[in-house]
Amino acid sequence: MASRIQQDSYRIPVNFGNQPSIQTSNIFTLLERADLTQFWTRNVVKTTFSGLSPATGYNGDEDQGLMGSLNVLLKIGLFQMNGGTDKDAVYQIGSPIFNKITIDLNPAYYSGKTFVIRAQNNSSENVYIKNIRYNNKAVEDFTLSHQQITNGGELILEMSDQPKS
Repeated sequence: MASRIQQDSYRIPVNFGNQPSIQTSNIFTLLERADLTQFWTRNVVKTTFSGLSPATGYNGDEDQGLMGSLNVLLKIGLFQMNGGTDKDAVYQIGSPIFNKITIDLNPAYYSGKTFVIRAQNNSSENVYIKNIRYNNKAVEDFTLSHQQITNGGELILEMSDQPKS
């Protein structure tokens, strides 16, 4: 039995319960397929980061808070492929599970007061983003800069059950 489990574990090409795979569902935005990022981030949330409890914990290697942080980022619909190491960091916009998220920005570090994400028409079926507006301006490339987020404002995502064509 142990050898069977060991053999099966080598067949898993992507393991969202471990650090080497954390960016995998978000890579599609960089490949100009944001719809696949939206689809896969919702599925990762559903299969890896849902139904968590103190009794079960995370499905995988939760050390130093990385998987917990990934859980939060996927659920709010933002991810930074280079871990914020770029001078002008860019966040990919995924598919948030919440209708509204308010992030209070620390005034000692950031000029904005709050950054709000609103997902209109959000549901478990409506995982795709039909339209994006940041501070009433259209966003076409499914990304926001770190500066845009820390300047505060409102990101409005119009959700749909069909990918944007």
